[in-house]
Amino acid sequence: MKLNSLITAFLALILFVTACKKNDDPGGASTGKLLSAITGDCTPVTVNGIFKVDSVLTDDNYVDVKIDVAIGGSFTIKSDSLNGYSFKKTGTVGTGVNTIRLYASGKPLATGTNTFTIVYGGTACNFSITVFGAGGGFGTALYTLGGSPGNCSVSAITGNYIVGQAMTAVNKVEMTVNVNGPGTYNIATAVINGVTFSASGIFTNPGIQNIFLSASGIPTSAGTFNYPVTNGATNCNFSITCNTVITSATYALSGAPGNCTAAVVNGTYTAGTALTASNTAVINVNVTSPGIYNIATTTVNGISFSASGTFNITGPQQVTLIGTGTPAMAGPFNYPVSGAANTCGISVTVL
Repeated sequence: MKLNSLITAFLALILFVTACKKNDDPGGASTGKLLSAITGDCTPVTVNGIFKVDSVLTDDNYVDVKIDVAIGGSFTIKSDSLNGYSFKKTGTVGTGVNTIRLYASGKPLATGTNTFTIVYGGTACNFSITVFGAGGGFGTALYTLGGSPGNCSVSAITGNYIVGQAMTAVNKVEMTVNVNGPGTYNIATAVINGVTFSASGIFTNPGIQNIFLSASGIPTSAGTFNYPVTNGATNCNFSITCNTVITSATYALSGAPGNCTAAVVNGTYTAGTALTASNTAVINVNVTSPGIYNIATTTVNGISFSASGTFNITGPQQVTLIGTGTPAMAGPFNYPVSGAANTCGISVTVL
């Protein structure tokens, strides 16, 4: 009787361990669903890049969608092929809500609006792309500023803002806008504390999208300064803190000390093949004090991931770690990610 009880307990333990392992198995296929509206449209969805007739699409042409992952692992999400082009992405994801960037390939053949369908985990959703003529012919965009009339819906502020140091290409503010009609846009703030922000370009599709306001000038004083943004119809504002010296940020890696929460590993990993710019890992952090950061993994199986920069706002944010090196062997490998004295883990499967 005692032996039977021990066998039963042992089998239960095996089933428990197996079930736990299945919830985060980077070597197998992930399961989950696409986030979409009742209408069947992918939501939220962000379209980036200009789609023009007879223009070969590049990595600047992509669509961001979100998936809710129940079991982590590998994935392939691709669209149908319409009008000479399509979208696709392969990679590895952890559990939770993940943002997936689908890159376009091909060359649009005709102008108009193309509605694509993507499938993941037995669910499907749609998004639309507007293709413009080869000669342009863009009018003025109709759009509202995210957060208007209060604080701008800023998702990231990058770069260091130091008194006496000129702004560089990394000094940017990322914020959202809601586009009602495609066309050109031009946004510029006033010069405040020696610094101004501006952005211009073309909105090629309607919907909520991100824009990047680039900074120029040299901060003259330390402190926090408010920058109003207007597009004529709506207005909002954001704040920039200028310091006299560079300080280290205080932040926590989401999921520490366990697996990094909702981490996304991008790119294909093959034994004997050097990593490229497409091999990245996106992790989530929660910033409590702005400043510079350095986040890196240890080197495992010949490769590692790292990122450095500046957190200028507090709250939840994403960091993209760049992969380097050449995988030595095939198989699943775990990578401890360290930053600000805390650690979480990501998994990479090498083919």
